[in-house]
Amino acid sequence: MHFTHIRNLPAILAAGCLHADNVVRRERIAIVEAADPAIKERRRTLRVRLSPFGCVGDYVPFYFASQSPMLFKLANGSVPGYADGQDRLIYLVSTVERVAEADLRYLFSDGNCASTITQIFNDLRQIDEMVDWPLMRAKMWNNTADDPDRMRRRMAEFLVHERMPVGCLAGIAVRTPTMRDQVQAILDEHGVTLPVRVRPAWYF
Repeated sequence: MHFTHIRNLPAILAAGCLHADNVVRRERIAIVEAADPAIKERRRTLRVRLSPFGCVGDYVPFYFASQSPMLFKLANGSVPGYADGQDRLIYLVSTVERVAEADLRYLFSDGNCASTITQIFNDLRQIDEMVDWPLMRAKMWNNTADDPDRMRRRMAEFLVHERMPVGCLAGIAVRTPTMRDQVQAILDEHGVTLPVRVRPAWYF
């Protein structure tokens, strides 16, 4: 699940792909930022030690779970420069299988890639061992005295190198019927067919 602002959707559809942050900056693609600026800056230079290498910012990030800590911050107005709430944020949804079958270059992590203790992997045979699936399905992901690492693990990522084709998406999820109608209108305008589902439980 990759969330972005609805105002970014027309450009994504027109380009036929979702761009990594470093590609957005390099090609000067105008977008509405929906992330913590300090964290994004760190990801732009944090090196990746596995092929296809580069920096974390060279990859399009997908979460394995909804209701991420970052979405919580955005929903509560805790991210500098962002004050548009969560209703206008939409989820672009895919699957690991779709990406693998499309022969895209990808990696995955056991937690938030901005953290120095997070490990990154390239062998899908390790994914069930390295991703905390019970935590991905849990309603509550806050750190506890017994487990102070829950928030980092909740933000485990699937990373697609540089560009994620629209054709690899399985659908789009939104918080309200009003947003569903707006997203559907944008899809129709660009001649793109994707299912749009209302998923309020994916939000706060």
